[in-house]
Parts: sequence; C-alpha cells; structure tokens
Amino acid sequence: MPRLPKRRIPLAWRNLTENRWRLLASVAGTAFAVVLMFVENGFRNALLENMVAVVEGIDGQLFITHQGRYILSQPVPFPRRRLERVLGVDGVASVHPFYLDADDATRWRNPLSGNTRRIRVLAYRPDDDLLSLPDVRARRDLWDRPDTALADTRSKATLYGPLRAGEVSELHGRRLEIAGGFTLGTDFRSNGTLLMSEANLLRYFPQRQPTADLGDTRIDLGVVRLRAGTDAGAIRDAVKRHLPADVIVLTKPELMRKEQDFWEKVTPVGVVFDIGLVMGLIVGSAICYQVLFGEVADRLAEFATLKAMGYRDGALRSVIVLEAVYLAGLGYLVGLVLSYGLFRWLQRQTGLTMVLRPGDMALVLVLTVVMCVLAGLLAARKLGTADPADLYA
Repeated sequence: MPRLPKRRIPLAWRNLTENRWRLLASVAGTAFAVVLMFVENGFRNALLENMVAVVEGIDGQLFITHQGRYILSQPVPFPRRRLERVLGVDGVASVHPFYLDADDATRWRNPLSGNTRRIRVLAYRPDDDLLSLPDVRARRDLWDRPDTALADTRSKATLYGPLRAGEVSELHGRRLEIAGGFTLGTDFRSNGTLLMSEANLLRYFPQRQPTADLGDTRIDLGVVRLRAGTDAGAIRDAVKRHLPADVIVLTKPELMRKEQDFWEKVTPVGVVFDIGLVMGLIVGSAICYQVLFGEVADRLAEFATLKAMGYRDGALRSVIVLEAVYLAGLGYLVGLVLSYGLFRWLQRQTGLTMVLRPGDMALVLVLTVVMCVLAGLLAARKLGTADPADLYA
C-alpha cells in the first residue's frame, strides 16, 4: 500500500480566519495602528521637507545669508552690495539677489472676508530665472508686469480666498493682481506664498531700499551659480574669504540641513512626531495583544489536546507567533491602502507634500511585524496554563 504524502495543516492561518468577524475586527485594529504610524511619520517628513522646498527649488549651488539668520523665515537681511565682492572669485558664473519676506507685517487681504492674513512673499528678477519650477518659468511675462504676482496653488483658500488668475486684492494695502499660479506647498510657518518681481517687491516694501543706491537694498539670500565642473566646497571657501564676517556662505545641502536641523532638533517638532510614532506602536501592540490573548484563551482546550499529543510549548508558541505575523501582514496591507487615500486628502487640505516613500513603508512594515510578534509572545504565556490533565477532570 503506497504511503500518503505528509501534509502540514496551516493551524495558525485557520485559527486566525475561522471567525471572520473577529478577523475583521483584528485587522481593523492593526490597520489603525499602521495608519497612525504612517500619518505621524508622513507629517514629520512633509513638514521638514516643505521647510526647505524654496531652497530646493532655487537654481544655484551656493547661498549667501546673514550670519544671524538661523531660519529662512527670520527677517535678517543684509546689503546687496555684499554680492559684488563675489563676482571676481574664480569659478563663480553669476550672483543674484533673492528676497524672502515672511514677516508678520506682510499681510494679504482676503477678497471674500476682508480679513488680512500673513503671507510669504518671494521675489527676484524674472530674467535671473532662479526658481526651477515649470509654472514659474512658463509665466515669466505675466508676473514681470507692475502690481502682479503669481500665487501658490496650494495656499489655503480658507485663509486667503481664491488665489487664482485674475483675482485682485491688496498686499500691504496696495492693489495686487494674481497673474497665475505655481505649485510649491505650505510649511510650518507659511500657509500661502506669492511670487513677484524684484521691482514689484521694492514698490510694496520700500523700506528694502532706503536710498536711491541699489547697493543699499536689503536682500535675504545671495544665490551663487558656479561654472560647470567646479567644486562647490572649494569655491565656497574662496567666496568666504572675500566676504565680511556678517554673512556666511553655504552650499545648498548645507543650507537645507541647517534649516531642517533647527525644526527637528531645536523646536519640539521632532520630539512630538517621535512620540506620535511610539504611541502608534504602543496602541498597536495593545490591540494585537488583546486579539491574540483572546485567541489563546478561547482555544485553551485545543492547545491542551495538542500538548497531550506530544507537542511542546515551543511548537505551540510558534503557532501564536505565526498568527501574529499573519495579522501584521493583513493589517499592514489594509493600513497602507487607507494611508494612501488619507495622504492624498491631507495634501489637498493642508498644502503639505504628503508622500508614501519606500523607506517609510519599509520602516512601518518592520515596526508592525515587531509590534505584533512581541504581542504574540506575551499572549503565548497563557499556553502555560493549558494542562492536558484538565481535559479529563
């Protein structure tokens, strides 16, 4: 008589899926923790990346800024004449002034409500073509006209009203027309952004140029473009030697890192989102533990029978851990799908760039598996009370 092939019974999977309503509730609880971790991590990344979106979009390799400016939105300008000293440095192709006004006094009037709100204003000479944004470059002729500006399409309409082409309102009490839109995004301090020419900015902010001398104009950044094939680090050091101590020179990565380090390490932002991520892990662990503990408790007699058949505690514990892995996988997949839709909605509502990145997905997957396995190991301690003798009591 031929021997029948051995067949392993997927005990962990069958235990988990026997009761569909319990399975649905278990997966929903795990998915909730997954979504919570994704959202906390997504907000953190979006805020940190959006804080440097302006710098990232500028077409330049070196940046000159006041040594007392610890974040971009802090109003610490310096004289434009500082840029003249850089032009003679070997390897420098051109130097351009860039304005970034995010002061509380910079107010836009909502044409619908009449209320005024702080708004960020960016400016440079249109011919310099500093922002490498397609919408900005394609509409150069529109925002180069007097009393016009482009508006960020992700600005919060609830605060500023409809910032669309043809809309007319007031900036600093002076008439301004929106000539078109571009896409940049909000950040931790700015809910909206306008882009205008240098000539327009000096009309709306005459204090920037207190005299007729263009060199006295107060600028926020000096953008240095280098010749092809040059070493940015070496030229940065050479530029520093030509400038006084009131300004510093940074490469683009250095300026972006400096900005992000402030918000992540100096302010409570990084700690708050770290706590949120840990809370998601704790909540998920508690949910998984309750699910798996209930599973073990309800099947204590069955596990006692397996013990009577010769199964060791380690083998039974592996069944619970495998259930935890299955639960982690199902909860993660559901949470990933929900997070994708939630991120798209949050991006529309907040203006932040909410993106599910491969590294973040891998991190949350690892945390989800660890969370469920630890909960499974804790729940498996109940197996110690499964005594085969109780079956015959």
